[in-house]
Amino acid sequence: MTRLSGLHLLLLAVLLAGLVAVPARAQSISTQSFFRFNEFDDIKISPDGQHLAMSIPADDFGMLVIMEVDSEEVVAQFDTPRNQKINEFYWANNERIVFAPAVYLGGLDAPFFAGEIYAFNIDNTRKFKLAGFQAGDMKAYMISDLMRGDSDRIRVVSREVSRRSMARSRPTSYVLDINRESRTITGRTQANLRLPVRSPLPWGELYSDNNGVVRLAAAISEDRETLIHYREEDSDEWVDVSDILAKSQINENTQFLTFAKDNQSFSLLKYTDTRTMGIVRYFPETEITETIFQHPRFDIAAEDVVYSSTYDSVIGVKFFGDVLETHYFGDHPEIAIHKSLDAAFPGQLVKITSFTASGDKAVLSVSGPKNPGEYLMMDLQSSQLTRIGSANSELNLEAMGDVQSFVINAGEDLQIHGVVTFPKIDRSSNQPMVVIPHGGPIGARDSIAFNREAQFFAHHGYVVIQVNFRGSGGYGYDFQRKGYEQWGSGMIDDISLAVTWAIQNGLADRDSICILGGSYGAFAAISSVVQEPQKYQCAIGYAGVYDLTMLDESDIPWNPGGGAYLDEALGMNEEELTRQSPVNFTDNIEVPIFLAHGGEDRRAPIEQANQLREALDESGVDYEWFYKRNEGHGFYAMENRIEFYDAILAFLEKHIN
Repeated sequence: MTRLSGLHLLLLAVLLAGLVAVPARAQSISTQSFFRFNEFDDIKISPDGQHLAMSIPADDFGMLVIMEVDSEEVVAQFDTPRNQKINEFYWANNERIVFAPAVYLGGLDAPFFAGEIYAFNIDNTRKFKLAGFQAGDMKAYMISDLMRGDSDRIRVVSREVSRRSMARSRPTSYVLDINRESRTITGRTQANLRLPVRSPLPWGELYSDNNGVVRLAAAISEDRETLIHYREEDSDEWVDVSDILAKSQINENTQFLTFAKDNQSFSLLKYTDTRTMGIVRYFPETEITETIFQHPRFDIAAEDVVYSSTYDSVIGVKFFGDVLETHYFGDHPEIAIHKSLDAAFPGQLVKITSFTASGDKAVLSVSGPKNPGEYLMMDLQSSQLTRIGSANSELNLEAMGDVQSFVINAGEDLQIHGVVTFPKIDRSSNQPMVVIPHGGPIGARDSIAFNREAQFFAHHGYVVIQVNFRGSGGYGYDFQRKGYEQWGSGMIDDISLAVTWAIQNGLADRDSICILGGSYGAFAAISSVVQEPQKYQCAIGYAGVYDLTMLDESDIPWNPGGGAYLDEALGMNEEELTRQSPVNFTDNIEVPIFLAHGGEDRRAPIEQANQLREALDESGVDYEWFYKRNEGHGFYAMENRIEFYDAILAFLEKHIN
């Protein structure tokens, strides 16, 4: 990798700075422009730098497009089956790309792996399925990792599927020949898979070293303990290292990151002595664990980690705390590149998505509180940048509202963090306000990163406040644990405190406040108007849970440890769960309600909404009902999202504007 000179860094900063300015426009931005699918989900450059691979979502399918860099012509394309999108893709070599799609069930749902692996060439030939159901196999397959030094094979992991889930299946890793089409015998893929390695654990993940040798198995037990087994490169014997790497606390959620270049150690995320998630390195030969990075207040997540271009070194972290923070460690030469990009885009999150094999070119993404994402190609030899495109070119960045974080001292060693998004058109005091508690609730979090929903409401004149109540992720183990068994009590108190803070600081008109949330956020919205009917003028519940005693009927118990999670995080006292459930106290509601739900929701089955509707009817509470039969946990189809948010705007206009 070429190290940039000081002059190159200066030129690069100037070039980058010139890319941010966008002329302001006065006209209103449509609902469709906010909630349309991204123009690009990801872009990666080929090893020789001659082509770009771009994943592009559409309403009911996805595309993987190959574009020639010099001519800017599309030379190859793959369209997924209906209701699938490109989930991950990799350049195996200069000529061939491998990828795996995912099924999308709802706007708030995590994508469900389709279990298929495909490949095709840049000249649009040799386009076929490599593994999975469509290839005639009875198992689901996922890409595990590329094989260093072998451009014709990759590592994949297979799992059985039960109840539309792969969570309880013992994984087996194979070496997959990406140039051989699948041939099946009695339902089992034979021709292009070899060297199977079966996990010693009943489910979970398998991880390989830089030579493609499976060395690590990890899983979460039914009791929510992290299990980790390790083996030497040439050994068939697995050693249980759980007590060394995951012994301090239940629900540790230790996550593997990468093996070092020499394969003698590996890095992972785990709780450190600051009681926050940090990066540690483990040396199996000596059983020594060393901390690479830990933050005194904020957790590090897997998406925050900065890797070297060869993915065998962890060189830094970039994450949103109360502001964007960047930290680098070690003396890797690529750190200079990252630092120059960070300096050129202050307050923006810059990520390098891919390098060429020689390291002379890279593709990077730039995003921030008011920027949904821009993609650029960087020539490190000439310090030149070429703009590839935007995630959403229909959003005028100059028209986006300012975003600020806040912290409230709530007593008893409790601090509540949150985010305020201001209307661009008016920053005067006492504005109508929309409160948006996040879903989850345990471990989820809102940050100052671009949020299309918050910007949408701010664009229409509302102050938007998002509250990271106790139990939210990102603030360490103790803060997250404070939310256990507090779904309808302490969490609601924290939201109320933030609303009071906003009123007292002149951000909101106390007579023009509506609370809106999805999933757990819907529970929090309805609970808030049950517990404080005078504080809000309306409430909106979207794909919500309203009866905590029914959560065992959701898809959560399908996952290993899911039942134990509910017992621990929600609590097992039926009487207390009934007391915290808003469906039982609709007589307290004095404001209009808007409810929205999908008929195929597995996380919050439609019975949750139907029971609340019956209770509202019995209590004589005025409410509006928005239902889409074929949607899951949240609305995915663009026309449904547009219709939903337009209906919400009309509801807000009627009640608080």
